[in-house]
Amino acid sequence: MAAHIERGTAFRRATMWTLNQIMEAGAMGVQITISGKLRGDRSAFEKHTQGILPRAGNYAKDIVSEDVTHTKTPMGLIGIKIRIARKEKVVPEFKLKGLSEQKLKTESEKLEQEMIVKTESEQIKIEEEKMKTLVTLEEEEQELK
Repeated sequence: MAAHIERGTAFRRATMWTLNQIMEAGAMGVQITISGKLRGDRSAFEKHTQGILPRAGNYAKDIVSEDVTHTKTPMGLIGIKIRIARKEKVVPEFKLKGLSEQKLKTESEKLEQEMIVKTESEQIKIEEEKMKTLVTLEEEEQELK
């Protein structure tokens, strides 16, 4: 954007081009602030925002990147500040831990119940039943040979 302004492109046009490019690249939100001698003898600033851009809190620190640059024009220096909120770094506030823990507990309880065996013959019967349920590829291997 600074290169466009240095070459003489109107600052609003350069700003809109940059906003559209950033949003098309997959950003959640963008804010561009231009300050300095924009149109006349007096300095001014303009803010252009598109999308959602969090401004406060830890969430804003995590997903918002900020950069400042200065550009030399015939009128004087112009400052450009760009803030971009990325979608990739969105961290969910809440995670459902209860369901996965319950599944793990029920599976471990089943294993513990199976492990409790009174005699060796019962253990052999249980293992034989497990072997029947296992899917083996021995038949397919013999066919391929």
